[in-house]
Amino acid sequence: MVSVGAKWGVAELFGKVHLSGFFAMAMKHLIFIMYTLQIGSLWYMFTYLKNEIFHTENERNLFRGHTSRLGNVLWSVPLRIFYGLVWLVEATPKWVGDGKLWDPTTWFGKGSWFTNDLHLPFKWLKEAADAAAGASTGGADATAAASDAASSGAAEATKSAAEFGLSYSYGHEPMAVLDKVPHWLEPIFKFMIPNEDVALFMQKFMSVVEVALALALIVGAFTWLASAATAALTVMFVLSGMFYWVNIWFLFVALALMNGSGRAFGLDKWLQPWLQKHFFKWWYGKSKSIYK
Repeated sequence: MVSVGAKWGVAELFGKVHLSGFFAMAMKHLIFIMYTLQIGSLWYMFTYLKNEIFHTENERNLFRGHTSRLGNVLWSVPLRIFYGLVWLVEATPKWVGDGKLWDPTTWFGKGSWFTNDLHLPFKWLKEAADAAAGASTGGADATAAASDAASSGAAEATKSAAEFGLSYSYGHEPMAVLDKVPHWLEPIFKFMIPNEDVALFMQKFMSVVEVALALALIVGAFTWLASAATAALTVMFVLSGMFYWVNIWFLFVALALMNGSGRAFGLDKWLQPWLQKHFFKWWYGKSKSIYK
């Protein structure tokens, strides 16, 4: 590998593959990243990426300056706080249910996700619940069957009336990204959530996680991890059929906030240096002699 300046190079792999330009420089960076991981220093790896990719002047990097960022993250603070509030508002009904918002003694009752009422839309859970209900009542009567058919027909009509859009439009029903869990993913979800007991636990656990992530974003604590977690949650909700196109911006905001926005008017300004200081062996690597 020969680097000719910061933008161009040539490389030969295994004596057979010849690379030049962008791909050769990409190979150079990949080799150096592998080297820093082998010596056990995440700090060295991130410092290298910062100096070679993200904090370079005069477009002197692999991506011709498109990835360079020399400014601060102050302007992402309003977005970070707003995004945290969105998740908090999203999680609040799961805690409050039919209770009163300003009276915590009424929380966790009917309508909340902390009861034994199943809210997850997975069909195998509903089939099991319907079978159990049918066995206990001796079968549904004709009126109940007609009611179920009518509600099912209404649901299908609503689904068919849904229109694609990336923002709410008056008079139109928002369209879900996916109507149901994809066939290739269903066995994985069945393995993770095989029965109603596990599903009820997951409901409660996810409600707590959503509030924790929302508060972390609002106060700017562990913002990178919190943003990455919300991005993963968004993908999971999409794949489970519980997410609409009009809210797909959740994913892109989460990725944007992984830029260290918690260091401006956030607790990460003090948390990150403290963690690096007290866990330096994990972050900086452990020095050791190459001689015996």
